[in-house]
Amino acid sequence: MKIKKGNLLIVFFRYQEISLFILKDPVSVLNSLKGCIFMFFPKLQYILAFLVILAIANVTIADDTPEKGITTLDTIVVTAQKAPDTFETGDVDLTRTPSFFTVIERDAFEGRMTSLARVLEKEAGIQVRQFGGFGSFSSVSLRGSTSEQVMIYLDGVLLNDASGGGVDLSTISLEDVAAIEIFKGSVPIQFGKASIGGAINIKTLRAHEGLMGNVSAGYGSFDTRRSSALVNYKRNRWDVLFSGEFLKSENDFKFLNTQGTLWTTDDDQWERRENAQIEQINVLGKAGFDLSNTTRISLVNQWFKKDQGIAAWNNNPNNDASLATRRNISTLRLTADNVSSLHLNTAFGFDTTWLEETYKDKKGHIGLGRQHTRNTTYKYGFNSYGEWITNNNILTVTGDIRYEHYKPRDLRGQMVNRDSNRTLLNLGMENTLLLMNHRLAITPAMRFAYIKNRLKSETTAAGARLEELRDTQQHWSPQLGVKYQALDWLVLKTNLNRYIREPSFFELFGDRGFFVGNMDLKPEKGINWDIGAEAEWFFTQSPVERLTLNLVYFYSDVDDLITRAYDARGIGRSVNISGSRIQGIEAGMTLQFFEYFSFSGNMTLQDTKNKSSMAAFDGKKLPGRYGQSYMCRLEAGRWNVKVYLEYLVDKNLYYDTTNLLKAPDKEELNLGTSYLFRDRWRFNADVKNIQDNYFEDFYRYPMPGRSVSASVTYIF
Repeated sequence: MKIKKGNLLIVFFRYQEISLFILKDPVSVLNSLKGCIFMFFPKLQYILAFLVILAIANVTIADDTPEKGITTLDTIVVTAQKAPDTFETGDVDLTRTPSFFTVIERDAFEGRMTSLARVLEKEAGIQVRQFGGFGSFSSVSLRGSTSEQVMIYLDGVLLNDASGGGVDLSTISLEDVAAIEIFKGSVPIQFGKASIGGAINIKTLRAHEGLMGNVSAGYGSFDTRRSSALVNYKRNRWDVLFSGEFLKSENDFKFLNTQGTLWTTDDDQWERRENAQIEQINVLGKAGFDLSNTTRISLVNQWFKKDQGIAAWNNNPNNDASLATRRNISTLRLTADNVSSLHLNTAFGFDTTWLEETYKDKKGHIGLGRQHTRNTTYKYGFNSYGEWITNNNILTVTGDIRYEHYKPRDLRGQMVNRDSNRTLLNLGMENTLLLMNHRLAITPAMRFAYIKNRLKSETTAAGARLEELRDTQQHWSPQLGVKYQALDWLVLKTNLNRYIREPSFFELFGDRGFFVGNMDLKPEKGINWDIGAEAEWFFTQSPVERLTLNLVYFYSDVDDLITRAYDARGIGRSVNISGSRIQGIEAGMTLQFFEYFSFSGNMTLQDTKNKSSMAAFDGKKLPGRYGQSYMCRLEAGRWNVKVYLEYLVDKNLYYDTTNLLKAPDKEELNLGTSYLFRDRWRFNADVKNIQDNYFEDFYRYPMPGRSVSASVTYIF
C-alpha cells in the first residue's frame, strides 16, 4: 500500500474548515471555536499518532526525492545560524515554536538593585506575589495558575521538587542570568515536565571569547546592600566562568499595622517591620571544553545560601522565627551535533540537587505551636535529547528520569518523621511539520509520565509503627500547536494540550507551621487552549520606527484543582476543588519612535471560576489570582543615558475561597535611570513605588512603601 504525501493533512484541514465555517458570528467566535476544539480533543491522541506517521513518510520522500529548487538543510548549518553564546542543542528554537512566549534579556536588569520577582511581574499573563520586602518569599502565577503549576528551570534543570511549595523566586539570583524565557500554557517538549500554568526557563551566562567581567556594588532603602563579581575567560577550546553575589537587607520598612481588626481603625498604627531581615550568597562556576567543532562537555555548579527572619502577622517584636536555606546544584552535560549520516543533534545531562531548609519558631509566633524542623531534599536526574532536522520536519525525542528523596526532621523530637521519595520517568516526542514553504508549522507532541511515590514506614514517639504508603501513577499528555505566517507582518498561533500534576509532599504533609497538610489530595488534571496573533511593522522615513502588537485568548479547564485556602489566622491548607475554569485575554504593544523613545504596555484580564460542588464556593473567584493587571512603560535614551517611567496596577484578588477577604489593589509608579560612562562604568538609580502606596500580596504580610536604590558597575 502506497502512502500518498499529504493525505492525512487534508483530512485534518477539512476538519478545520468545518470549524471555521460555523464561526460566522463575530460575537460567538471564541465560544464556538472552544466548543469545537474540546469536542475534538478526545481524538487528539490518534491524530498525533497519524501526524507522526505522516512526518516519517514526509522525511522519507524528502530524502529520496528532493523537490526542485529546495536544498536539504544540514543540521550543523541550522545550529550554526544561532548565536553561540545564547543557543545550544537542547534549547528551544523560538523561531519555530507555536507556544506563546516572552524573552527577557539581560539588558533589562543588569546591574540594577532588583529581583527576579520584580522583573517577571511586568510581563503580560504573569502575576507575582511576595511575603514582604526585598528577598522575601516570592511565588509566580502564569495565566491564573498557582505557583505549584508553574515549572521553573535553571539551564534546563527543574527546580520544582517533590517537597513542593512552589519555587521561591527569591532564591534565584539575577547576577549570572543571561535571559529568562517564559512559556505560557503550552510548553515545548524540550522541558520534560510541563504543567497547567506553563514554564519559566532561566538561562545563565555562557562563555565569550577572551577575558571579560565586571564588579558591582549597590545600596538601597531599608539598609539593603548588594555586591557582585563576574569573570569570564575563553581561549581555544577551554572556557571558564565564575560569578558571585552577596545581598543583605534589614527590610525594616514602615507599614500600617491594623492589629488584625478589619472593622475598626482605633488600634491602627504605623510601625517598623520586625524580624524580616535577609542575608544571602549565590555562587556560580562553569567550565567547558570543546572536544571537537560539534562536541562539547561542560560542568556547572551553583551554590546558594540564605538566612532570613520570618515576620509574624501581628509584627510581634519578640518574634525570632527564622528560615535557613542551603542549596547546591551540579550538572554535567555533553552535546554532540551532526551525529551519523542522519545529522542528529544530541545532548545528555546528569544533575544532582541538594536542598536543606531549617525552620525555627521555638516561641510559636508564626504557625500552629512551637517548631524546629530541618527538611532535606536530594535529587538525582538524567536527561537525554535528540533532534532530526530535514527539509520539512523537525523530529524531537526527549527522556528524563529523576529520583527525589525528601527527609523532614523534627529537631524537637515531638513529631513523626515522614521520609518520602518519588521516582519520575518522563518521555516525550514532538514533530514539527513545515508546510507551505515553511509558512505553516504544525507541531503535535506527546508526553508520558510514570510516577512512583513512597512514604516510608516510621515509628511514632509512642513506639507505634506507621503503615507504609505506596502509590504508582501513569499519565499521557498530548498537545498540538499550529503556527502560521499569514503575512510578512502577521503570525497566527493556537495550542491545545492536556496536563496532569500530582500533589507535592508539601501539599500532602504541610510545613513550617503556617501551612498544614492534606493527605486526601488527588492529582489535578487540566486542559489548556489558547489562540492569538502577533504583528510587527517596521517603518522608514517616519517618526514611528517599529510597532508590535499581540493579542491572545486563553482558556483552562481543571478537574480536582489543588489550591491553597487560608483561614482567619493566616494558616493555609491545600484543597481539591472539583472543578474550575480560567479564561482571559492578554494584550501587549511596543512602539519605538523619534529614534530615542520607546513605549511598551500590556494588560491581562482573567476570569477565574470555582465550580465546586460545595454551595459556599460554587461560582466564586479562585483565591490568590488578580483579575486585572496592567503595565505601561515609557523609556528615553541618548548619549549613553536612559530614563524610564513605568506604571503597574493589579486588581481584584481574594485571599480566601469564599471571597470574603479581598486584597487591596496594587498601584505602583516607578522611575529609574542609567548612565554608561566610557563603556566601562555603569551607574543605575531607581525609585520604586513613588506614591508610597500600601498593599499586601498575602493576607497580613505587607509590602514596602517607597524605596530608593543606586548601584555602580565597572566593566573590564
